[in-house]
Amino acid sequence: MTLTKNQFFLLLTAVFICPFFLQKMIWLLGSEGAVAEMRFVGHGNLGSTLGISTYPVLRFVVNGDTVYFNGNVDTDLKQGDDVPVRYQRNNPGDAVIDSCISIWMPTVAYALLPILVLTVLYILPDSLDPIVPRRAKMIIGKNPFLRIVKNED
Repeated sequence: MTLTKNQFFLLLTAVFICPFFLQKMIWLLGSEGAVAEMRFVGHGNLGSTLGISTYPVLRFVVNGDTVYFNGNVDTDLKQGDDVPVRYQRNNPGDAVIDSCISIWMPTVAYALLPILVLTVLYILPDSLDPIVPRRAKMIIGKNPFLRIVKNED
């Protein structure tokens, strides 16, 4: 199979990024919703340069068990607020606030480094790009698995 540089980097991006999002989709499929109550504000030290952080401590009940967990740092909730949460059926302690930011932000943060590395490798000019020249073709096969062929235009 012969791929252009664009196709090759699109394939690499899919290979390195999809597992992060696939894992989160599997987590979502195995989760259930509940309503938690914000009980109190917890404080943690993120480091001397960042100072003290605050986070809500939430409580909800599942199958007669009470589960406490920490919400996102600096979330604007008041004591007694009802908050929708998602938790794993077989592990209620694995819970997050049911919002797009709370669910997806860690996944995006973890996927950001591979995205940045691939982007830098892709946009490097030809003079700095000894790995994959701009007009090169990649051949995926048996021996060797990946072969880069320079296109001489």
